[in-house]
Amino acid sequence: MPETTKTLPDRVRELAARCQEVLASHEFRAVAGIAAGLHLARTELGDLVSSTARSGLPLERWRMLAEACEREGIPESRFVPQRFLLLTVGMERLSDVPDLPVVQAVKEKLLEQFHFVCSPDRETDQLLNPTRYGFRAMCRFMLLQRFPAGQIDWEVSGFPRSWVARVPRRHLPAVMRCVLLRAGGRAPWFDAHTGFRRELPILSEEEERKAYRLMAASMRMQPSILGFMGSSWFADPSLARVSPHLAWLSAWYRECVDYGAVWTDIGEAHRDDGFLTGDRKRRRLYEAGQWKPRVGLVLWPRKDVLRWLADNGG
Repeated sequence: MPETTKTLPDRVRELAARCQEVLASHEFRAVAGIAAGLHLARTELGDLVSSTARSGLPLERWRMLAEACEREGIPESRFVPQRFLLLTVGMERLSDVPDLPVVQAVKEKLLEQFHFVCSPDRETDQLLNPTRYGFRAMCRFMLLQRFPAGQIDWEVSGFPRSWVARVPRRHLPAVMRCVLLRAGGRAPWFDAHTGFRRELPILSEEEERKAYRLMAASMRMQPSILGFMGSSWFADPSLARVSPHLAWLSAWYRECVDYGAVWTDIGEAHRDDGFLTGDRKRRRLYEAGQWKPRVGLVLWPRKDVLRWLADNGG
């Protein structure tokens, strides 16, 4: 049956068979035996993936498993134990994908994450190494706690109380009105993140808008979601000055403000946040003390997000 004519349940069944095939291969069966020898039952495997998704810990459990596999001739560079756990946990939830309250395109992109774990094609160290943030994202994909929309991924989260002290005082009244009155509470919100395994290595305005339309359309399907929030150095109001090729981001956030969003910041960005990668000018200005990036914060209440969607192809 051509891929375009297959229903989503058909594709899920085929993917489940592919996952089972991978788990039945020699190396993966060996990892299952090694995990059993370490007294890691299915419940413990699930707990390990869940705790990694939450905090990136405990790394020592991953090291223990990887070292045991290495002793049995399974090289760490193939990330077999990580893939074994991701598929084992993901298989328990894969059949739930067709019924998720998100649009079809997001469900299809979620299935692509399972395909990646079955047959990693690129960025394996970034996405399968337990010491990297990308692996936490993969754990959340398998747990159906993170949702890919292309250039943007999102999770369901809440407005942290600790941010109140970090918002500039002049913006605090608008932020609190937005969160408590206009949106209706601290949680649950869609919390946006730069997408992993996006098709293009560089960010573009067209892909950003596509991703926001998918998020907004999915929000429309979930009445409990209060709004959208995003925090990143990409939302630093001064970014256009140091990276003119990203000036469209500031224009996009101003459009969000025109549709009811609040755009502020929550303090200086940390040098490990990623702004030193990919742009020599940013690095030069930062190291010369001529640019101190801020973590921009965008808060967008539900009714305003849906108003934007209605005006932009929704």
